[in-house]
Amino acid sequence: MPVSHVSALPSLLEALTGLTDPRKRRGVRHTLGSVLAVAVVATLGGASNYRELGSHARDFSPRLLELLGARWHPLRRRHSPPSAGTLRRVLLAVDADALDHVIGQWLRAHAACDGDGWAIALDGKDLHGAWNDEGRLVLLSAFMHRSGKRGAVTLAQVQVPADTTEVTQVKALLEGVDTARALVTADAAHTCAKTARHLVEDKKADYLMCLKGNREALHAAAVEVGRVLLNSGQAPHTLTEHAHGRITTWTTWSTDLDGELDLPHAARLAVLRREVADPIGRTVSKEVVLYVTSRKDLTGEGFSRYVRGHWGIENLEHRARDTVWYEDAQQAYLGHGPRNMAALRNLALSTLALHGIMKIKEKVQEIGRDHNRALPLLMLT
Repeated sequence: MPVSHVSALPSLLEALTGLTDPRKRRGVRHTLGSVLAVAVVATLGGASNYRELGSHARDFSPRLLELLGARWHPLRRRHSPPSAGTLRRVLLAVDADALDHVIGQWLRAHAACDGDGWAIALDGKDLHGAWNDEGRLVLLSAFMHRSGKRGAVTLAQVQVPADTTEVTQVKALLEGVDTARALVTADAAHTCAKTARHLVEDKKADYLMCLKGNREALHAAAVEVGRVLLNSGQAPHTLTEHAHGRITTWTTWSTDLDGELDLPHAARLAVLRREVADPIGRTVSKEVVLYVTSRKDLTGEGFSRYVRGHWGIENLEHRARDTVWYEDAQQAYLGHGPRNMAALRNLALSTLALHGIMKIKEKVQEIGRDHNRALPLLMLT
């Protein structure tokens, strides 16, 4: 969405300046805030690894380097960009939790929305190229998606410890996020009593979660409710989308719950059917899924809208990070580097979403040709 209220909000450089510098003071030439700001602009221009960050930075104009707070070189009489080595060392060392928090807070401040028109999607992603002694790096993120608007804004990100799963990290992920009146959407892995109770009772939010066979008894009870619902003759909510050479039809039936499911605060259940056809109407695939929510007034149209929003985030975020920045091909694994690089990609995607930009690769390529185009996106002009 176009950002129209930025004048009273901090620029990203101001937000990054508050981070603690992990480097020893001796020999430091570039401030932490300026190094990170350079990395952000380079990432918006398509840089996907440390070497490319340095290469992009060398192409920055003197005016851009000045605005980013780059070091003034007394002999060359101009602002000097940090080298690829400096960028690498900083991203390896800077506290990943702190960087994620600053990015999430800055994005949330610029993504104004009403409390009833937005949702938070929980989504995990493996960084396939980032291995260490404990295994592959897995990150769990909270993305804000808003009704009627495409694109997602990253609110928080945590690393999932190797000896546990995403489910155990929901509390840590949302600890610093204001979720009051939000609808938290999640896939079937998160559908459990502990998460449901935490979201409603502790975070003052509602949930919308998928039901599958991983919770056998709960799923069986939901299937029975769904069977009765489908036989009731209720007129479903139907929506047809035409995109990417496919015709997708979403059909949604929903009903109230009265204790049929052993899940805290479960108020409504929906059966969603997604049929995908080719341009001449031949069925390509058909899928039926069950969803449960604690929001008592969520209609069939609401179920459909938020489920489509959640699925869209999974597809858009993963695809963009892998096709624009080739995330799964990156083999950085030391220190906080992989997670901090992922945070920069999250920030780049979220910034584009805030400005209503959906042609992501095209815009990234434009910025790569002229990095000054990133300035209005980051509220630096």
